[in-house]
Amino acid sequence: MITEKQLLAARANGSQSRGPKTSEGKSRSSRNATRHGLLSNIVVLPSESPEGFEELVDAHFTRFSPVDEIEVGMLEEMAAASWRMRRAWTIEQCMMSGAIERQPKGDDELARMSRAFGELADSQRLALLYRYETRLHHIYQRSLRTLLLTRKAAGPNQPENSPPATNLSGPEDIPPSHPEPPPPSSVGDPVARLSICKKISVAIKPFPA
Repeated sequence: MITEKQLLAARANGSQSRGPKTSEGKSRSSRNATRHGLLSNIVVLPSESPEGFEELVDAHFTRFSPVDEIEVGMLEEMAAASWRMRRAWTIEQCMMSGAIERQPKGDDELARMSRAFGELADSQRLALLYRYETRLHHIYQRSLRTLLLTRKAAGPNQPENSPPATNLSGPEDIPPSHPEPPPPSSVGDPVARLSICKKISVAIKPFPA
């Protein structure tokens, strides 16, 4: 699971991006709109907004500035999972609204909503929807974690327009630096050590027989 510190670091790192600087990066950026449109044909349903989905994908691209096709795939998976989670929320709203309408009109709205929830829970429809949401949430978190780990492993070998990997990890992920070796002391000197041993042997008297 991605920690809150990692998410905040990734958000801060993405906000510093000013877009691609190399000719290759600019060319890849110019193809984003076409690519988003192709992906929307797969993910977006006829009743949904392709423009809304493309904006969601573009927001992920802007935030994380993918540097190659591997990172692009991770971000597309994150955007698709996020879009489907919103769809699940819409389905839940429709299910609850329909169930509330089936309740007696004379009761107060809170009682009607409570009975509507119980009706859906008894039919296992809500349980199935919540499992679907949980699966999508795990997909999003897994893709985000993989992206962060991939960038961290790349280190200084990342392309020019890639955000620094060190900014994407939380403070708890930074390996501790090796401690400096202790300064040499007189105890480590063989001559001094021999002198100390002689003093100890003189100070210790043998037990009487």
